[in-house]
Amino acid sequence: MRVILVILSLLLLTTGCFNNNYKQNQKPFLYSYELNTVEPNHQKEIGHWLQAAKNDPEVKIHSFETKDGYKYSYVKGYQDVEVSFIYSNNEGKLKQRFIKGSKDEEILVKVKYNKSICCNTNIYETEDENK
Repeated sequence: MRVILVILSLLLLTTGCFNNNYKQNQKPFLYSYELNTVEPNHQKEIGHWLQAAKNDPEVKIHSFETKDGYKYSYVKGYQDVEVSFIYSNNEGKLKQRFIKGSKDEEILVKVKYNKSICCNTNIYETEDENK
């Protein structure tokens, strides 16, 4: 009887340790992004915001943040974006760098992010700012 109990205890111990190591090696979701798309449940509020942004020639980069972990950005005159995550001083920052295009091009960026890890600070940069 003792032998069976010892074998079961060892089996449970090794199985438990294996599962813990697996979970520790998994990386949490940080962020993802898509161009020119809007989440279905954001259609109405983003539609109103986007229309106002398109009619405002004074502001170069327009941004909108939802309560459920999405950030939208709209820029006219740019064709693409590079999105990156920067971690410094115990803070996660989301950086969007817009790539110059023709004056008629425009880009809408939808970023989904993990609110528990990312992104209290946003950095917006345009390609022409570096020249």
